[in-house]
Amino acid sequence: EEEAAATLRVVVDAVSLGRVEYNLVRHLIVKDLRKVAARSKISLPTTGLFENKAPLQLFALFDGQSSAEGAGPMAAECCAKTLLPKLLRNMSAIPQGYENATFLKACLKKAFEDLDKEVLRNQPSIQDGCGGAVALLVGEKLFTAVCGKCELILVEAGQRRGIKQDPCKAVNMGSQQGSWSIPEDQKFLVDNGGMVFPGEGGKLMTSNPQGHTTAVSRSIGDRAWKGSMGGLPGSLKLVRSMPETRYTDVSWADRHVALMLTSAPVSYIPTDQASVTISDFELKPRAASGEIASRAASAPQNGNAQCTTIVVYFVPKDDKVVQEPAAKRAKKEAESVRLRHIVVRHMETSSPFDPVRNVPVNRSPQEAEAMLRQALQELILEAKSIKLPAGKKPGAAAFQPTPKFTSLCKELSECPTAQKGGGMIGDLGWLQPDELKSRFGPAFSEAVKNLNPGQWSDLATSEMGIHIFQRIA
Repeated sequence: EEEAAATLRVVVDAVSLGRVEYNLVRHLIVKDLRKVAARSKISLPTTGLFENKAPLQLFALFDGQSSAEGAGPMAAECCAKTLLPKLLRNMSAIPQGYENATFLKACLKKAFEDLDKEVLRNQPSIQDGCGGAVALLVGEKLFTAVCGKCELILVEAGQRRGIKQDPCKAVNMGSQQGSWSIPEDQKFLVDNGGMVFPGEGGKLMTSNPQGHTTAVSRSIGDRAWKGSMGGLPGSLKLVRSMPETRYTDVSWADRHVALMLTSAPVSYIPTDQASVTISDFELKPRAASGEIASRAASAPQNGNAQCTTIVVYFVPKDDKVVQEPAAKRAKKEAESVRLRHIVVRHMETSSPFDPVRNVPVNRSPQEAEAMLRQALQELILEAKSIKLPAGKKPGAAAFQPTPKFTSLCKELSECPTAQKGGGMIGDLGWLQPDELKSRFGPAFSEAVKNLNPGQWSDLATSEMGIHIFQRIA
């Protein structure tokens, strides 16, 4: 069990930008669903897809902007709170001998039906609706369910052609639902007394008896569009909650690189562009999700929108950290490390002051992250361009800072280490694990232990600010 969990690792993060004060989007990241089941005293199947205690991981997003009745936060919040118990109960009810892909897809589909019933029947104060995207990993089996305008993208590696490789490919796991252009959704609408007509910009729409219009063909909640189930006299069931479900055998970090779940406004970013970003920020989910959410939030049509992105990378099985036995990994994690870094402070830190330039800091955390994403992109590009002499290991090149790092550290870093000379610029020295935690916090320490010498980190947060760092040794 421990070996399987160590082999099938993911790194994941989420960023939400724009209209975040209203919490129109809620998301869930659960790296060990078995622990949640155990705490809830729910017994899961032990045979079929669940045998050998296959690792269970879940990532979900509910978006109140993917609503037929207008954006609202309440249905999304309700779904985020109740998804886990409903899905786990459905999984625990799978009959023995039927622990297969067909029944697991049915569990996801029923979970969406249960969420719809929860909002419409048990939460009479909730008038709005939401879309949803759920990714469930059972070992190396991926089960997805998408309802509405939010997206769930599986990123596939491009085909290798000699020494070159094609760009990554984006597979939309919810492309056959959510829009009135889908024949199946049109048929459902007409069969229930509705009709489709072109709206602004040629977008297909429908209307309900109250005269409201929508371009959303599927959602959770939205009682004014759910007929008698919604409890509103005279309403027709024009919108349904049934998700599009799919099953995929994941080729862990070989053919399949990552997953991306987004709120509806992020769909304005072409999926091929998002896939390139995910590829560029390899195994750095904070930077990748932040870059994609930032591009979406800056689009003119998203001026009043909440742009949320979750990026889940599949860690390669041949990663040295994965291959090492548990005892060796534990010994390695107890060793001291030497790091160099760039830190950008922001106004929400405990000390919003730049000691290098002797000035107060007024930037937001989002602005600090944007600065470091750009710096990280430049450092990654430089690293790819460096050609090592024959027989020299990549980690050996990290002993001396590169010209790009030296330039960026002097320009951006708000740590006294940026004033060090020569090869010591940005150098934090040797740090024990306990010192890492006490000085920089658990998130920083967690990021360090997964790095090999020479590798750059993802964006990491501490009381000082936002960091990117390179492991020297």
